[in-house]
Amino acid sequence: MEKYLLVGNGIDIQFGGYENYSNSAIMSRVIKNINSGKYVALTENSLSPKEQLEILEQFVKIIDSIKAGGYKKYADGLFMLMELDRIKRTYPKRSTIESVFLEDYFLAFETFNNSFKEKDGDEKSEFYRKVMFDFLQQIMVDCIFNDGKINDIHKNAPVGTKKFFEHFTGIFTTNYDYNIENILGRTDSVCHLHGEFNQLSPKYNVNSIYYTNHKTECDNLIAKKVTDMDHVYSNAVMSWSWLDKYGELIEPDTRKKEELFKSITGQVEILGLSPNNDEHLFLLLSQNPKVKSVVYYYFDDKDRQEMPHHIKKPITYKKATKLWKSLEK
Repeated sequence: MEKYLLVGNGIDIQFGGYENYSNSAIMSRVIKNINSGKYVALTENSLSPKEQLEILEQFVKIIDSIKAGGYKKYADGLFMLMELDRIKRTYPKRSTIESVFLEDYFLAFETFNNSFKEKDGDEKSEFYRKVMFDFLQQIMVDCIFNDGKINDIHKNAPVGTKKFFEHFTGIFTTNYDYNIENILGRTDSVCHLHGEFNQLSPKYNVNSIYYTNHKTECDNLIAKKVTDMDHVYSNAVMSWSWLDKYGELIEPDTRKKEELFKSITGQVEILGLSPNNDEHLFLLLSQNPKVKSVVYYYFDDKDRQEMPHHIKKPITYKKATKLWKSLEK
């Protein structure tokens, strides 16, 4: 039976340290960088550090409101309703900037934006969504990148990690870095489902189909790029919605990745991936009749209890800490 591995940022936390690559560490870096004024240029000097922090604080209040049962009437479809129910089910009564999951900031804004859609109209509403999503993605991708340090954390991997990776037919990762490739010493068996730091977004790539169809828009964006921050203009995708991650699939590379993930068979092992993200991937696994079973490596019991809400396949649960310890031998 073929075996595939689906990997999330849990391995970056394991190799690079919770204090550097956990959700709270990334958002702490966001706060620090905002206060330093690093992201003012990304807003074309339209938002001060104080205003940027106030936006994040407002999104936290929206998450608290969703937890209390609010905003449900502004859910745009079943998929968003499922995500709002997840927040209501799993979040504490009060959250902080550091505790809200990265992709839930996008969900918070879209829910808020929907509450004004009737007044603003579809065109203006979509414009606001695009601008805010771009800003959130850029600052979060920058803080995950961590001045490039994230691509060096493979040096901390246990000695048995390469052998563990090698027994899979293929590896799918939601991470943007190249640590798995560096451990394996090869790239052919690794698929980056949500983009890579070193690959430009179609909006900034003059060889993309999107650029061909939106040349004026793209040339304007390219002209406004901030120097020495190429990674924030990469094809790394961050959003609560699978439509943003796969969308129209107009780029051949994006279409190929989705088709490859849909074609997997046998058993899928999931490592370092929270049940609170990437519902679209769990849905594709559940709908794939050729996937017979799932092994889920969980960090804490909350993840184990939550996963059955997302994957409708026979699941074997294993402690991630035991796996990491076994790889040290």
